[in-house]
Amino acid sequence: MAKHVLSIEIGTQVTKIVEIDYKKKNPHVYRAVSFATPEGVIEDGVIRDKDVLAVAFRNELAEAGMKEKSVVFSIASSKIATREVTLPNVKENKIGDLVRATAQEYFPIDLNDYTLAYSLLETIKEGKEKSYKVLLLAAPDDLVDNYYNFAQEMDFNIEALDYFGNGSMQVLKKEIVLDYCACIQISGNTTMINFMNEGQQLMQRTIPQGIFNVAEAMVLSEECMIDDMDAACEALCRDKLVCRSLDYKGLDDDDSIVSARMTEEQWRQQEASKSSRKVVTDAIGEILLSVLRVIDFFKSKYQGVELTSIYITGMGCKVSGIEELFSNELNIPTQRMEHLVNVSFPRHFSEGLYNQTEYIAVVGAAIAPVGFKSKNAATSGAGADALRNAQLVFGLAVICAVAMSVFSFLQYNTEKNKNDDLKARKESLAYINTVFKENEGIKSVYDQVNSLYNSTETQNENLNSLVKQLEANLPRTMTVSYLQSSEDGINMTISSETDISIARMLMNLETLEMQDKDGQKIPVLTNISIPSVTAADADDGSTVYNFTVSAQYYQVAQAQAAQESANQ
Repeated sequence: MAKHVLSIEIGTQVTKIVEIDYKKKNPHVYRAVSFATPEGVIEDGVIRDKDVLAVAFRNELAEAGMKEKSVVFSIASSKIATREVTLPNVKENKIGDLVRATAQEYFPIDLNDYTLAYSLLETIKEGKEKSYKVLLLAAPDDLVDNYYNFAQEMDFNIEALDYFGNGSMQVLKKEIVLDYCACIQISGNTTMINFMNEGQQLMQRTIPQGIFNVAEAMVLSEECMIDDMDAACEALCRDKLVCRSLDYKGLDDDDSIVSARMTEEQWRQQEASKSSRKVVTDAIGEILLSVLRVIDFFKSKYQGVELTSIYITGMGCKVSGIEELFSNELNIPTQRMEHLVNVSFPRHFSEGLYNQTEYIAVVGAAIAPVGFKSKNAATSGAGADALRNAQLVFGLAVICAVAMSVFSFLQYNTEKNKNDDLKARKESLAYINTVFKENEGIKSVYDQVNSLYNSTETQNENLNSLVKQLEANLPRTMTVSYLQSSEDGINMTISSETDISIARMLMNLETLEMQDKDGQKIPVLTNISIPSVTAADADDGSTVYNFTVSAQYYQVAQAQAAQESANQ
């Protein structure tokens, strides 16, 4: 019989718990519960008030009839650093040793304050050569200890600590086995995009936007006439508030209007409905545009690859009409995934806002967690082992006092065995020297090539990428008639059909991102300005707004600021 655990995700807004089989490929969920996380008790994955959270846990677990004490925590936090790396061919049980030996090369931080873990993503075979694609993770020690302290408060026994992204990957690689597709998991506060190919994860990215951002926009908007977040979420699921495209196609498709002779009240209600649909479509459009930027980055990394389909999971898949909007705007077949094929849930599992796919992370955490371990807990265990060893030594000392000759013989054999063990361990770890030397050689070549590249680098190298981002982010009502690029920045002459599009264009330009040479995301442009806007009448009688945009490359501005600071 498989062991049961409580797999737990403590989110900023919602906490989810399932009672599930532990480390089983196709697990069964016996019970599931979700409840509102007490306000202010958790911040970026860190439990700030364990006493208040413990009270909520005890009440909800008692009401759900959950009595298990063995637990797995799924942690979503920006404090956990991740890297996808390729490691050379070693025995799989030696990957952990290799990770610990080379981790400092991938994380430019003091790893003495971090706990390391890894997840094997893919085994790569090229002819006779074999290597491993691995997700490396580094979690701050105080974050790991934070969950161990809460477990102690709840009298829980921690089986494992998992990373939110790993749990999702463990489930999706079994659910999605098609060629090159994307799974967009839209949760409350975040959206995670997993790119998959035949069950293997190619790339994973998380954006800080979710359904609660849409609900908040509805509450703040006077047009929607909704007072609280719960009512907004229910309306998103119940009513089709999402247009078929970001330019509001389908806005006038209202089956409730059966006559052209409407009263003033009916006309007012119709206009309010249109306005609320625009609010919802714009809010979801912000998520969609972020997803589009991630897809563009994926395509630039995997040249020539075309996505065949998109799956929407999590809370987002319950939003009426969302799959049609994504399909039309991304031009990729899109469908909702509301059920998990390889995980069995209770027969009367809730079909509300929180469907099966919203529990992906906690289900995956129970299947194959990365297993962060508290160093303090390990030290405590080592202390207990040391105590047992001391007792054994004391017993041997008593025996030796009775028979000194036997003691000498036993001591000789004990020391000989230790020496043999150390020699065997030394031989088993000898391969690390070879791996280290190979790594140092490759790193030296890389530094030489990188130095050569940096000496020839110019800001105009990013012009092609910038143009593509401009095409994706400029409103459709705008036309660029002139673009000039220099070492310092760009100048553009643009005409727009509407003046409100100019403000939105400025917001979009400020969100353009690129990767610097260290792999960190930085803005593309800064000091964006529009000196003036002139309005002119077009041939068809409409108004056309003409203006120029000037902007400086972010890296150029940073370099100038650093130079000015050095000169002072």
